[in-house]
Amino acid sequence: MQDQSDKGAQRAMPVLFREVQHFRMWMFWVPILIITGLVWYEFYQQIINDNPAGSQPLPDWAAWVLTIVFGVGFPVFGYVLRLITEVRPGEVRVRLYPFRGPTIAVRDIVEAEVREYSGQREYGGWGVRTTPKAGKAYTAYGRQGMQMWLEGDERVLIGTQRPEEFAEALRAAGAFVR
Repeated sequence: MQDQSDKGAQRAMPVLFREVQHFRMWMFWVPILIITGLVWYEFYQQIINDNPAGSQPLPDWAAWVLTIVFGVGFPVFGYVLRLITEVRPGEVRVRLYPFRGPTIAVRDIVEAEVREYSGQREYGGWGVRTTPKAGKAYTAYGRQGMQMWLEGDERVLIGTQRPEEFAEALRAAGAFVR
C-alpha cells in the first residue's frame, strides 16, 4: 500500500500523453438502446397506461426499480464509460473509467510498436479483453493500437486514436518503440 507522500509524488509527475476514448461502436450502443427502450415501454404500459403485461405482472415498485436501474442507469453508465490512457515518466496507466486499471512500469516494457488490430477478430470485442493467443487488450473503438511486449512474455495492446503521439510519449518515458 502506498503512503500519502507516494500518492502526492505520483500526481506531481508530468503527464506526457493523455487520451480519453468513449465507446462509439454501434455494437456497444445498440444493446443498450434496445434494453433501455424495452424497459421504458414496459414502464409506460404498466405505470402510465395501467396495463401490466402478462398473467402475473411485476409489482409497480419493481417496475420503478427496473426503470431506474436499466432505463436510466444503464445508458448513463454507457455514456460515462471511457478508456483513459496516460503516459508519465517511468509508467503507463490505462483504465476503463470508472474502474481501476493497471499501471505498467516502462522498465517492464521490452518493446512496443504501433499496429493495426481487429478488436472483434483478435480479442472478441472491445473493452478489457484477454485471450491466450493475443494477450490482454484495452480498447474502446478503432483499429490503431500500441502493442507492448512486457517482461515474462506478456503482451498488452492499448487502443489509441493518436498512435504517433502515444509512441513519442513512450519514447520520452524511456521505452523502446519501433
